[in-house]
Amino acid sequence: MPRPRMFDEADVVDRARRTFAETGFAGTSLDDLLEATGLARQSLYNAFGGKKELFMRAFLSDTSSAVDAVSTVMRSAEDPIVRIRTKLVSTAVEHGSAAASPSLFLRAAVELSGSDPEVAATVATAFDDIRADYTACIVDAQHAGEIDAGADAEALGTYFCAVIEGMSTLGRAGVARATLLQMGLTSLTAVPITPLGHERLGTEDGAWT
Repeated sequence: MPRPRMFDEADVVDRARRTFAETGFAGTSLDDLLEATGLARQSLYNAFGGKKELFMRAFLSDTSSAVDAVSTVMRSAEDPIVRIRTKLVSTAVEHGSAAASPSLFLRAAVELSGSDPEVAATVATAFDDIRADYTACIVDAQHAGEIDAGADAEALGTYFCAVIEGMSTLGRAGVARATLLQMGLTSLTAVPITPLGHERLGTEDGAWT
């Protein structure tokens, strides 16, 4: 009968996620993982199979969290146009001035998508899911009369995916929150928002704050 594990598997995966996010797959050694997780070498092999397998567990977990974070806001009870502004503002606040923890999802997308088909496919699917959530929110805003019904919802969904992920990346590079906030709110001016949409944003004076 196998001995019960004396560690929390989810905690180990999270510690590995943070380590890989900080130093990347190539820059993280097995010894780094053993130090970060507190596992003995054989315990790590027995539980996860090795460095690559533990990386994939951590990467898939972080990717799922990234997709869920967008979905939660885009499907919230706020007016659809306000959901988009909420995501823009929260991205600036959370990621500005390198305040947020590094993202393994984005790190892996940059480091490994060109060389690892499994990572590339996972990243592509995740971005498709994120883009679909933004697009669905735009459609909701059109149905609610907040965005011009003739606008290309899919193009706008892709646009906000690019803007918000770009803001996150710039924030991790140290760009200030105020700068990111200005970028995010300015991006709304490219959207054909109706008078009702402006009213729900509270923009009668033309200022998003």
